[in-house]
Amino acid sequence: MLSKGTCVKIVAVSLLAVAVQHIARLVVSSGIFTHHYKHFPGPCRKVENIQLGSEDFYTLPDGLTFISSGFRMQNMGRGVEEHFRKNKLEGRMYLFDFKKADAGVKELKIRSTDLFNVDTFHPHGVGVWEDKKAGRHVVFVVNHPLEEPVADRIEKFIFDPNKLELLHQAYYSGEAMKSVNDVQPTGEDSFYFTNYQYFRNRVPVTLETLLQLRITDVVHFDANNYTVVADDLASANGIAMSKDGQYIYVAPCLGQEIRVFRRNKDNSLTLQQIFPLYTIPDNIQVDHTTGDLYVGCHPIAYKVLLHMEEPSEHLAPSQVLQLRVKDGNITSAQELLYDHGELISGSTSALVYNRKLLVGSIFHNLVTCDVNIPL
Repeated sequence: MLSKGTCVKIVAVSLLAVAVQHIARLVVSSGIFTHHYKHFPGPCRKVENIQLGSEDFYTLPDGLTFISSGFRMQNMGRGVEEHFRKNKLEGRMYLFDFKKADAGVKELKIRSTDLFNVDTFHPHGVGVWEDKKAGRHVVFVVNHPLEEPVADRIEKFIFDPNKLELLHQAYYSGEAMKSVNDVQPTGEDSFYFTNYQYFRNRVPVTLETLLQLRITDVVHFDANNYTVVADDLASANGIAMSKDGQYIYVAPCLGQEIRVFRRNKDNSLTLQQIFPLYTIPDNIQVDHTTGDLYVGCHPIAYKVLLHMEEPSEHLAPSQVLQLRVKDGNITSAQELLYDHGELISGSTSALVYNRKLLVGSIFHNLVTCDVNIPL
């Protein structure tokens, strides 16, 4: 039998080996040794008439695109506060038309109501439900109301195309909303959403990130109840649904992967595929024609972390991937864009429509590019 001292040594060495292995994996995944070469699919330009920041967007089949701007979470640091103050940023929603890409964006009007204060609006993820019977669009927006002690909310709006206005209808909140990132509607009062972080305070969130804990989830709301439909995820970020509604795509950003789920009749999810990306995926957009996915990514982790602490001081590389899809499964990946951060820093969302690429960012520019390469 081993002595007590020998057992202690074995345990200590084992724990040290695990710690060294995790640190090594963390260093590699942080991108310290990673280098990319700048390239674009064609001429690119900054989109005008929009403030800094275009964290997420949702494109309709006709090319109209709803864009969120003014993303800001409760646990962000002073650098973000200074960035917002210096650039006079506010929570706003914009409309972009792919068919008139050179016309820039138009700001959507939003008014306060008894249920919604536009002054505490900090939009994040966006999803749209097309009510074809009523001929209207229901817009769901993740909101982080910093000034209120409550958890995150998902706001429901009706889009008025004549007045270019979002009319607030309702909001959703509950204990299941820990730190919401993105929303994917499944009906006029039902949706999936991702919890990006389990904790809300900066210290445990930092530990959650450094340890790459798989403790976040995807939740479905059916107009009455919240149900966890996928868990064991390392920072669930973007979420999207296939054009036929049969598959749900989720981007666990710290896992550096896309997870494909088969959607069941009761809206529960069955894991079908884990596709490694070797980069940090943010939001997912679905091509309404081909069903392919477009993902805005952060290829060098430590740089985007610095950017999210001091947006005005640190640039972060931007990367766009096109993921080909067949029968719900991802079959291949192609890099369409890489920029060191000068044109666009911290890319989050991307989509190609009519040979035009639109790319959004956390705190920086909104960019459009001509696509002159094979897809």
